[in-house]
Amino acid sequence: MRGILLCGGASRRMGRRKEWLTFDERPLLLHTLETLQEICSEVVVVAAEERELERLVQLNVRAVLDEYAGQGPLAGLHAGLTGLPADEKACLVACDLPFLQAGILQDLAQVLEEQPGLQAVVPQEGERLYPVCALYHGQVREIAASCLQNGENAMKRFLAKLQVGYVPIERYAAYEPPPFLNMNTPADYERARTLWKKEGR
Repeated sequence: MRGILLCGGASRRMGRRKEWLTFDERPLLLHTLETLQEICSEVVVVAAEERELERLVQLNVRAVLDEYAGQGPLAGLHAGLTGLPADEKACLVACDLPFLQAGILQDLAQVLEEQPGLQAVVPQEGERLYPVCALYHGQVREIAASCLQNGENAMKRFLAKLQVGYVPIERYAAYEPPPFLNMNTPADYERARTLWKKEGR
């Protein structure tokens, strides 16, 4: 299984790039990378800009650029799936989930494995979907390309074109801190750092 780590977000509300926010004096990027490496045979990091790509390469990680610049997570998924066989799985993860655990990703992969008709498995909380913490088959790259070429980059519209298995996040209620807690603002970051220290991570 391939891991795809998204690091191309604009981070406007945060005011700085999320992947470089530090936890235990290390960028969150490296913590998330290690989580993916627990269950993935390879991990590719997707960047949106050339200067970010150069910085990532200095960390000795495999990094690629979006082919469709400025088109959000769907463009990142498309780039990360490059070269992956249609019947192989990929785990797409955003860079702003500090408490995500490999066991959750492994469980999502198992759901995809057990239901051959599915093209993706996505966590869900009521009406809210988590398409950037989800599993996809390599075959969806062509569908993503079609959407992007037509100017449709919304993940919900993309998912509507797939056979998707939705998994309620209540399934992972035993995990603490909440694994789907993400960071959009400096206040979110400070809260996450407090939880990180409290949990002794």
